[in-house]
Amino acid sequence: DLGCGNGFLAEVLLRTYPDASAILIDHSKPMIDAATEHMSRFNDRCTIIHADLSESITSLIEQNEVDCIVSGFAIHHLPNEQKKELYHEIYSLLSNGGMFINIEHVASASAKVEELYDSLFIEHLASHNNKNVDEVAKDYHNRSDKEDNILERVDIQLNWLRDIGFNHVDCYFKWMELAVFGGVK
Repeated sequence: DLGCGNGFLAEVLLRTYPDASAILIDHSKPMIDAATEHMSRFNDRCTIIHADLSESITSLIEQNEVDCIVSGFAIHHLPNEQKKELYHEIYSLLSNGGMFINIEHVASASAKVEELYDSLFIEHLASHNNKNVDEVAKDYHNRSDKEDNILERVDIQLNWLRDIGFNHVDCYFKWMELAVFGGVK
């Protein structure tokens, strides 16, 4: 689980597959602490590693040994060249038949679609948090983490995966700038 946060994705997999084990990686110490606490009932089946995805992860995991690699809203923080490098590393770590699934924030296909996504997301945040839409819009457009989002279109990322050698590459779900995509080694 790359960019594991509190371990939510790994937890789903470990509960679904009782014989599985997991490796959780995140660069954020607070997230590692949250994952350690959240995943405590799986201590015997998971390893939690504090590491940065902008650096090679191949020394942390045996090559050709992992059946599934997942990531949730983490890889979009890397510059595109580092995304491609990480996808290469993921491919090398997967066993034959292993699957990579990325749940990700991706770039819109056009400025108009981005504008529509922003508008709908702001309306959702305002409604969900019972706040004024204008306030939410101001906060959303001026948020401190905006520069950390280095988005690329999903079709481009799918082509990267194909070029690396992944099979059955597809976008399994997409709504505006939210996508689930991946492939099989």
